[in-house]
Amino acid sequence: MKLNLEYTIMLVSMMINLLLLIFAVNWRYFRDWIVIYLFKALLDMIAGSLVIEMKLIEYPVRLLPNYFQTSLFFELCAFPTLCILYNQVTKERGLWPIIYYAVLFSAGMTLVEYPLELYTDLIEYINWSWFTTLYTLTGTFLLSRVFIAFYRRGCDYFSAK
Repeated sequence: MKLNLEYTIMLVSMMINLLLLIFAVNWRYFRDWIVIYLFKALLDMIAGSLVIEMKLIEYPVRLLPNYFQTSLFFELCAFPTLCILYNQVTKERGLWPIIYYAVLFSAGMTLVEYPLELYTDLIEYINWSWFTTLYTLTGTFLLSRVFIAFYRRGCDYFSAK
């Protein structure tokens, strides 16, 4: 593996991801965050594989290219970690802040992804656009928020019995 621009970006992103997990996540809610992480990783691997199979996006440079067509770093590290942070920020908030932060997090991710699509081989849009990224990310952030609310309610309900 030659250390080119794409692998350097992935390495730096992995370090930032690890620092976010260590220093930004409130680990008092470990149970919630591990559930969110696993939910998002599973959802992203399934949805990401479908997007690849439908030839909407391609990842020319990726980890373990002989085994996976999708971006393992994005599907298993970056997006689930940002989803934990999103759920942490919106934990005690109402409906409008939940929606606002979902759009805000998605816009930030889109602002990073679009130049990566233009100037690197990390991602290539085939039948996709930056707007598609924006609304699909927003939808999945909101879906994770609904899931964790359902999970917390279930934990409270069943632990009271």
